[in-house]
Amino acid sequence: MARYFARVGAIAAVVVCLALGCSDAKHAAHRAKNTNRKPRAWFDAKGFCVFPLVTDSLPTTQQQLTDALTAGWRKNLKFKDDDAQIVTAAGRAPSLSSLKFDLAGGRMDLTKDNKKTKPSGKVEGQFEVGQFDLEGAPLLCDRAKMTLSLTASHARLDYDHDEGGRPVLMLADAKRARLDFQITPADLERVVLVSTRAAAGKYGVKVDSVSIKLDAITSRSLTLDMHLATHVGFIPAGMRFQAHVDIDNNMNARLTHLQCDGDEALGPLIVNIIRPGLQNYENRSKPVFSFPTGELQLKDVQIQPADHIRITTLLGTQGVEKPEPSAKKVITVAGPKPGK
Repeated sequence: MARYFARVGAIAAVVVCLALGCSDAKHAAHRAKNTNRKPRAWFDAKGFCVFPLVTDSLPTTQQQLTDALTAGWRKNLKFKDDDAQIVTAAGRAPSLSSLKFDLAGGRMDLTKDNKKTKPSGKVEGQFEVGQFDLEGAPLLCDRAKMTLSLTASHARLDYDHDEGGRPVLMLADAKRARLDFQITPADLERVVLVSTRAAAGKYGVKVDSVSIKLDAITSRSLTLDMHLATHVGFIPAGMRFQAHVDIDNNMNARLTHLQCDGDEALGPLIVNIIRPGLQNYENRSKPVFSFPTGELQLKDVQIQPADHIRITTLLGTQGVEKPEPSAKKVITVAGPKPGK
């Protein structure tokens, strides 16, 4: 039974990191080591600014580029309409006046292995795009829906290969870029449930349900209260995780007030094992985002409460002026759901 405790402890640490957006959750057990290295960001931006391609070489025409991108998206997302136009472009490669991805109705598979998807950093070609748009209204995951929009002006897209040898196109630079993401609290819980079930299943742990409550305290202050109901074999184990996040003017997020409590038969025993590991995160401060290149940066962030979870991010090249207050990044966080 001891090996089950260890397994659930690892899963719980992963769950907390997923809920908080930790990009390197799988290394949770090694946090205390090598404290002098540059900290990883909580969020890896490659998830929304690296785009798949299916091609044997660098596209040299607009048609080659749109065909390669269309095939890449169809390989990574499932669409009901096989004839839907996913990618449109105007202009002559490598300088395009516009490039747009319409991913509406695309279905994601969060159980898919995403190892070796980081760009290698060996740029083999570049495309200049006057106006770049990515729209996913909605994107689907299991029974959950979410809306994603990414726009950029005067953008540069780099042609590269990821660590697995697959060709990718990544947003490397832009005068100004904006990311909008929206999801309901129920759909967020469904997405986290699907992700954690896939991770926990590898350890023989069944995740029954996930309950998440997010509250905005100030414009840059967020609390998380999450309950995880699992079965280790045939024995129930419940765990509740709480944390507080503050974002400073340098766009670093600090975790504090980490707590973990257990319920059901095995929960109290399990949390005693995983608490020391979670304490490695206490008072930890890291950048909110990391980007495939060092040319983009997060400009500003605010947190405001509302009925839906909404993330609106303003990005730009380093050195570009700070945005006006009305154009700041806004994270709108859901309040508690009735009966939760």
